[in-house]
Amino acid sequence: MSVETSRRPYAFGDTAAASERLGVLATVFAPTSRALLDVVGNRAARLVLDLGCGPGHTSAMLAEAFPSALVVGIDNSPAFVAEATGSAPRRCRFTVGDVTRTPLPCAPADVVYGRFLLVHLPDPRATVAAWAGELSPGGVVVVEEPERIDTDDLDFRRYLELAGAVVADRGGDLYVGHELVDLAAPPGTSIIVHQDAPLEVSSGAAASIFSLNLGIWGDDPVLAGVADAGEVDALLQRLRRRCSDVTTGVIRWHMRQVVVERRAVRARPG
Repeated sequence: MSVETSRRPYAFGDTAAASERLGVLATVFAPTSRALLDVVGNRAARLVLDLGCGPGHTSAMLAEAFPSALVVGIDNSPAFVAEATGSAPRRCRFTVGDVTRTPLPCAPADVVYGRFLLVHLPDPRATVAAWAGELSPGGVVVVEEPERIDTDDLDFRRYLELAGAVVADRGGDLYVGHELVDLAAPPGTSIIVHQDAPLEVSSGAAASIFSLNLGIWGDDPVLAGVADAGEVDALLQRLRRRCSDVTTGVIRWHMRQVVVERRAVRARPG
């Protein structure tokens, strides 16, 4: 099964700035991700696929969560795969691949994991169903995606408006988590976790993520219809000045966490 992938190239890129941004994300979102993986359990997993692995931060996290597993990171960026391979922890391997096309490399897997990935894909429900078909009996698909971001901060709100326009222009949805709220279990599976995981983020961490992103796609043509170059540059400079701000209570992510389990094969009575 393949999922439709006719969309513009990934806006966030695979440059050094993009890698730095993913490093910040890994630190910021580690608490909610690790809490979810603790709930998932399956410590005896033998194969974990990290979809959209980037430079390998989530792969390292998964290797810690599943101490008996080989973790295979898959990303469509040769640059990210090379970076991840160069600093790969033990039990991690990386390969270039399209995570929207099945069969996935090395499948079937005990765990298929993706975070901030469906946000960039045009048909999240079909994609989750396709990934569920790549599981071993008893295996799980684990996804974490933003459902909403709460803030009254004017700079942050304006950034999110611009980011939403860029992601939508490429067929994605910045708040794709809301499309998973009423997700039906694919055939042969059950949904065992379906929750909103709120995460309070410091102003500086948010400003770091946002400024790195805006520095990558701030000149995207789609923004011409919603902002002029002067506004985008001024916003970028304001965000950069706030990267060391430790203030909390200004912005909160709500992550939709979903775990889909493939039913185990029951032995027939003898």
